[in-house]
Amino acid sequence: MIKKYNYSNYPSLSGRIPSRRFLACGLAVSCAIALGAPALSQAATPTNSLIPANSILDKAIANTKISAMVGLLNFSYLNHAHTGQDTHSLALGGHLYVHSPQLAGFSLGVGGDFATWTGFYQHEDPELTGPYPSHGIAIVRQAYLQYHYGPFVIRGGRQFINTPYANWDYYTYNPRAFTGVSAVVDIIGHPKVGQWSGNSPMALGGSPATLSFMAARMYSYASRYSATFTTGNRYTSAHTNGFYVLGARYQTPFLGNHVDLQAWYYDFYGFANMFYGQAGISHPLTKNVSLFGNFQVVSEGNSGAGTSYLIALNADSVDAQVYGGRIGVKFGSNHDDNVALVASYSPVNYNSFRHGGMIHPYNDLSGTSYTTTMQTGISDFGPGYAYGIASNFGFLANKLKLNASFIRYLVRYGFGGSVYSYGGDYGFPTGTAIPDQHLWSMDVGLSYDLSSILKGLYVADYTDISMAQNQAGYPHYQNPYFSNRFYFKYRF
Repeated sequence: MIKKYNYSNYPSLSGRIPSRRFLACGLAVSCAIALGAPALSQAATPTNSLIPANSILDKAIANTKISAMVGLLNFSYLNHAHTGQDTHSLALGGHLYVHSPQLAGFSLGVGGDFATWTGFYQHEDPELTGPYPSHGIAIVRQAYLQYHYGPFVIRGGRQFINTPYANWDYYTYNPRAFTGVSAVVDIIGHPKVGQWSGNSPMALGGSPATLSFMAARMYSYASRYSATFTTGNRYTSAHTNGFYVLGARYQTPFLGNHVDLQAWYYDFYGFANMFYGQAGISHPLTKNVSLFGNFQVVSEGNSGAGTSYLIALNADSVDAQVYGGRIGVKFGSNHDDNVALVASYSPVNYNSFRHGGMIHPYNDLSGTSYTTTMQTGISDFGPGYAYGIASNFGFLANKLKLNASFIRYLVRYGFGGSVYSYGGDYGFPTGTAIPDQHLWSMDVGLSYDLSSILKGLYVADYTDISMAQNQAGYPHYQNPYFSNRFYFKYRF
């Protein structure tokens, strides 16, 4: 089962990659980058130096954005829902991303990620370091040319993008990357200063502009488990024509409220086309408290372009809808804390893929759906519904962050939580489905900023427990499904 921790609900999704400017001069450049500390400035250069000052080089170095991370990650799975063997993965890894200064609006971005096996466990899971016998992943995931002028930016090459159903899914050492072209333009309002001068993914969520558009055409991608780019996707290793996506976001104050609207269209060539819409409103009660509500919808049908790949999934059509909502309260000085009731519903559409199941070739449990947890989501369980409560809290000046959620599912065609097999009729897992199977999932996560000890250092731990209830006369599945992830990272 593909595992995912939901950092936050879209459009925030995963956080932006941190960056830091390194100032250096002459020979001190290499030392500054190695030690993560600023080198001597030009002002400190002796006046009688025989080497003339190079202001252009100094400026270029000062405006180069470099972000790096090294860390230790430990993932543990007690996957008793599908196998009797517990698996673990302990890996050392990190990344280095560099974005050059602009010259006539043009700049370059390049970056790589690596993860290496530690050999600590007897039964290693490939989650972090790729399938045996590689015992490690190292890949250049970013290598792009960017042009940025005012509110318009365009990138071509290897890159990260962050959209609801095609994103970088950043929770291991190796975010999902794509090869193609993407562009964002702010039509109304001002763009965020410096938004595209670093190494963050192309997205609509980071700009304060009133109206923004995004478009992307991607031909290949690198998964979190691979050191190569491929034209396949999470459903097939065969050659595909990739996908394109168009998105728009509109946000504005309205009668004392804040309104946020988004609309996205995807064409996953040969698989499905998809419309995703999201609407939200926030109403302040006091300076530090506000009510909020959100609604989302997914509507998916067959993709008419290219060869149909649904035959390999034992299906010949796609017909899926998902409706979701949440209502809650935000509080705190920055409204970072929140508690919300969440719900999702997906109707049955007979004789289509999983009788109404979704096709999403380029994301996993990314947190797009309000009821998604670390291991479970209506996007994979298919027709049925889910409801529960989700919360986020910050303590000690937001250095300590805590999130917790409890979600209840009713799956019309259940297989004990097993959803990543497509060998049965209509793309269901092989075997006898359990009608109206109940499942529940509980997530608890915490992270602590250790910058008081060393700037950029932090630890985090996330745990998920999922249970699938059984019925008499149907296959029995061992429970629970338990997942734990521990992060120790240093960002500089």
